Amino acid sequence: MTAFSYSLMELAEKLELKYSGNGGLQITHVCGLDSLQPGGLAYLTSADGLASVPTPAGMSRPIGTTVDEINSSQVALLVSAEVEDPEHNLIYADDPLAAHVAATKLFHPESAKIPAGSGKSGIHSSAVVSKSTKIGRNVKIGPKVVIYDDVQIGKNSILHAGTVIMSKAVIGEDCIFYPNVVVQDRCEIGNRVILQSGAVIGSDGHGYFQREGVNRKIPQVGIVRLEDDVEIGACTTIDRARFRVTIIKQGSKLDNQVQIAHNVTLGEQALISAQTAVGGSVKAGHHLIMGGQSGIRDNVLLGNHVTAVARAVVTANTQDNEVLGGMPGRPVNQWRQLQSLINRLSELFERVRKLESRKDS
Repeated sequence: MTAFSYSLMELAEKLELKYSGNGGLQITHVCGLDSLQPGGLAYLTSADGLASVPTPAGMSRPIGTTVDEINSSQVALLVSAEVEDPEHNLIYADDPLAAHVAATKLFHPESAKIPAGSGKSGIHSSAVVSKSTKIGRNVKIGPKVVIYDDVQIGKNSILHAGTVIMSKAVIGEDCIFYPNVVVQDRCEIGNRVILQSGAVIGSDGHGYFQREGVNRKIPQVGIVRLEDDVEIGACTTIDRARFRVTIIKQGSKLDNQVQIAHNVTLGEQALISAQTAVGGSVKAGHHLIMGGQSGIRDNVLLGNHVTAVARAVVTANTQDNEVLGGMPGRPVNQWRQLQSLINRLSELFERVRKLESRKDS
């Protein structure tokens, strides 16, 4: 539940959408169709979902008992324009999911609060901020934040407790860095970037060479650049390039515990799931999708709209629109056929054993 409440009519007006039903119904929260409670707002991807929300007239109730089941008079639904049902409270949208997301933001606005101790400048008294730092308007800097020399921070950005920004890093506007984020020296962060707790941007790439059996470090002197609207999950690490730049392009979203190695370029609008690893110098086109615990070998070139399903490992260059599974990654239908055969190995071995015994007899 939230502290916000809107009537159905008010909510529809804020979303700039039309509605039908009880305009005075108080909507107190957003939720899924499977967790509706009184005052809830869910969304439907098809009209079939209306059947899961009974109308009062359609509810069965044995004589002498009460029913706690939610009914359509107590909740509202975001639906597409062609849905009509006078017994439900409906808000109409061309894209019900997008409208539900917009409603969620109304009920759960981003918190810009920094704990007590901040002065008029928005900088907490325990923060350590270099005098050479350039800070835009309305920036908020939380407790125990450390900002090194010659850092630039754009307006409206928020740095929560324990964040560390090292020398000459550039942070764009409207960014949110959650507690204990680290942005290392000279890295470049675009506008509206979200870094979840524990993310490390610009750690050294894994570069070594051996001489006489001893591992010797290769200096990593490049940077990381995150373009606008990128989000990086908790405890995800993005390594700086050896010489130039590791790039995560506009709109890409990386889950928790992802490893991006040095010299990588991820194209626009990538979706990378948890525990995924991308090897050094990989170059990926736009709209890459990677399932959980998947990986890409170093120096691989990927086309646009490539998908690696969960636990797939891409070991060779791809064309556009490929969907890969398994290790090594291969077309997903081929991989599924192979998995089916593997599951039948015991049966096939038994058939071969019987054939061999007949031959011997």
